[in-house]
Amino acid sequence: MAAVSIQDLINKKDQIQTQKQETYDLDTSIGTITVKKPTRSFVLEASRLEESGESDKYMILNLVTAPNLKDTSLQQAYGCAEPTDIVDALFEPGEVIAISKKIMECAGYGKDIKSAVHEEVKN
Repeated sequence: MAAVSIQDLINKKDQIQTQKQETYDLDTSIGTITVKKPTRSFVLEASRLEESGESDKYMILNLVTAPNLKDTSLQQAYGCAEPTDIVDALFEPGEVIAISKKIMECAGYGKDIKSAVHEEVKN
């Protein structure tokens, strides 16, 4: 396994930046939804809500780009008191956790990174 070089990283700059902006389609009980990858700061922000059990709903509300779950007419149609209430109104409880986990997986969280012992070349 050869180590990546500085020149490789420079050459791949546009590709790496584009990958960070990718969106994904997820098949759910309500149909296909489109989600974007969370940023590191967003993940930290969402993790602060873990104790209250709201982090998964917060993540879905803010990272689903289509349909727009923040749409006021949608929120009103489902009688939502809080913006995150729409998540419970649309998705099954277990599905909320699955969607949240899939979003994190798309951003590389929980990814299995291969490793190998680095062998020094001796002269």
